[in-house]
This record gives sequence, C-alpha cells and structure tokens, in this order.
Amino acid sequence: MKTGIFGGTFNPPHLGHKHLALEACRRLGLDRVIIIPSCIPPHKAAASLAGVEQRLEMCSLAFPEEIFTVSDIEINRGDRSYTVETLRQLHELYPGDDFYFIIGSDMLETFMQWYRWEEILSLCTLCAAARKTDYIPDLSKFSQEQREKIIFMPIEPLEISSTQVRMLLKSNLPCENIISPDVAKYIKDNNLYDDGFDSYREVIDSMLDEKRIYHSECVSESAGILAERYGADVEKAKLAGLLHDVTKRLHSDEQMDLIGEMTPLEKANPKVWHQISAPVFLRSRNILNDEEILEAIRWHTTGKADMTLLSKIVYVADFISSDRDYPDVETVRKLATISLEHAILYTSRYTVRDLALKDRPIHPSTLDCYNDMLKFFGIGNREPADLQTRR
Repeated sequence: MKTGIFGGTFNPPHLGHKHLALEACRRLGLDRVIIIPSCIPPHKAAASLAGVEQRLEMCSLAFPEEIFTVSDIEINRGDRSYTVETLRQLHELYPGDDFYFIIGSDMLETFMQWYRWEEILSLCTLCAAARKTDYIPDLSKFSQEQREKIIFMPIEPLEISSTQVRMLLKSNLPCENIISPDVAKYIKDNNLYDDGFDSYREVIDSMLDEKRIYHSECVSESAGILAERYGADVEKAKLAGLLHDVTKRLHSDEQMDLIGEMTPLEKANPKVWHQISAPVFLRSRNILNDEEILEAIRWHTTGKADMTLLSKIVYVADFISSDRDYPDVETVRKLATISLEHAILYTSRYTVRDLALKDRPIHPSTLDCYNDMLKFFGIGNREPADLQTRR
C-alpha cells in the first residue's frame, strides 16, 4: 500500500491540516494517510499545549474520512518523539507499505538538521507541500540519490496556523472558516485553552480593536513560552502579555491624564505613551495590582537597563509574537532561543538605528537598554561572534 504519514502537534487540528492531507492523497495516489499527533514535540515548548488524549480525540473529529487513520503510536511512546523512530516502528507494523512523509516546505528548509535525517530518507519518500504561493524549493544541498526521495507538491496553501486558531478561540472571535465545527464544539465543551483570564479579556475587549486584541493574545502566548523556557512564572508572563497594550487605543488626552507629568522627550514620542499609561490604568481601576507584572508592562516598548526577568520576557515576546512579520523577525526569534539577552541586544540596536535613520527622538531608556546589553556581553565596539553572522 501507498501510505502517507502526517504528523504534528495538532494543537488543535484545523482546516489547513485537512486541506494538505487531502491534496497529498490526490496528488500522490495514496491508499491511506496515518495521522500521528506527537506526544511532546521536539524543540517546542509545552505552553498552551492541550493534553495528548485531547489532541488525539480532536484529530479523530477533524479527520473522520475512511482514508484517514489516527494513530497513538507517538503518544504511547510517552516521551519526545523523533520522526526516524516513528518510521522504524511503522516499517515493523506495515512491512509491505511504501511510506510518504508529508511536511510543509518550511520544514524542508531545515530538514538536514533533523535527527538522523539521512536514515529518514532511506525509510520514506519525503513529500513537501508549499507553504507560500510561488515557492520553489532549493534541493542543491542534497545528493542526486537523496533528491529522488523528495517530492515537492505545489499545493495552494491555506494560510492557517494552530496558534491563530487558539488566539481566535480565546478572544471569542469567529473561526468557523478555519476549524471544523466538531473540533470547535469539543474545544468549547472541554474548556481547552482556557487560562482563566476571561475577566481580563473583558477589559481588553472593551479597550482595543480586533487586530490589537489578536496581537495581545499572540504576545501572551509567546511570553508564556519564553517564561517556560527561562524559568519565569508562566501565568504572570501570559497575563502581562495579554494586558501590555491595554491603553494603546485610548485618546491622547485620556493617556496624558493617566500619565500626568512627562518629560519633553516623552511628550514628543506618543508611541511610548501606552507603556506608561497602561500600569496606571490597571492599578487605578483595581484591575491588576501585581507590581512585577505592572513593571513588565511599563517597559515593554522601550526596555531599560537592569530589567527583571519578566520584563525581559514581555519585551522580547512583543517583538517575536506570531503575528509579527517585519523583515528581521525570524532572526529575533532565533536569537530568543539562544538567550533573552541576545534578542534584546539585537532589538534595542535595531530600534536605535531605525529611529536615528528617521531622525526621530530616541527614548533614553532605549539607549540605556542597549548600553546595558553591551555591558552584559562585555563588549564595546564589537558584537558577539554569533551575532556578527546574523545581519
């Protein structure tokens, strides 16, 4: 049999997953596709991750067609699962099958970094689907024999992500065009992705527009992942991320009333007003009184010297949230996996340079933040070696 393998976190499964699986069936002439939710995916934090049994059930609801089989092969392994281990086990279970491993084209770009990637190609045909329109894969690094085990499928992508689904669900925004009704009902019935922040969401719903609410949810999730990675309080990080822009859409007069005295430089730079007014607003209305969270919100735009761990997390999360698409965002996301300080040095330098080129005022705290990171790395006019190659 020609058997497709489609693995992932599926947190939750959405219509983009379904579209890709069905198109792969059609293009490759597959007899079946095995859907494999991962137990704990390599290189991913567990923040906002639904339980394994819940993701397994959601996959059964999302892929009800006879051609699909939902497997608990990785869940039963009970540990971090690697593709090569799954393929070995599938060969034992179905010794006569030809296997076609379905991935997105973005994963093809990093495939040579996968654990035992050469063995993977000996156990299956790799089938990469376009994640962007007009995408052309670069297979030049593979040998001719390896290229023969790679199929590129120019499938018109559905631009959907599980992160997007979670953010819409948390914000009570419509998502019927990106997730099946059965999966949506299961999520609602089981209170999945419910972090207990509904009262705070009522506040931002009344203060922000839909785009800014979505951004706030994305920053919240990024902050939670960073907090888990660097040992901070995950709940505080997520709440700070959720509320960091709460006064972003307030009229300037209302923000100035909240702020009170400002320096001439701050008055000339309205883009920093919301980071000053937000803690005052939250404290004065008795919405939030946790000083550590308020401190993180206070400095999330400019940064400053000697930031707390939570402040660093919210500052970086605002730069790397999943809705961000500025030119350097992927670089900053990679640096954030190395250390918060690497990301802060890069972003503070980016901000200083950008404002200077536009002849716009630079907040002293942004300069302090940049200088503090130079001091942290013990450098003056030179950069850390691993930053020099990332420009």
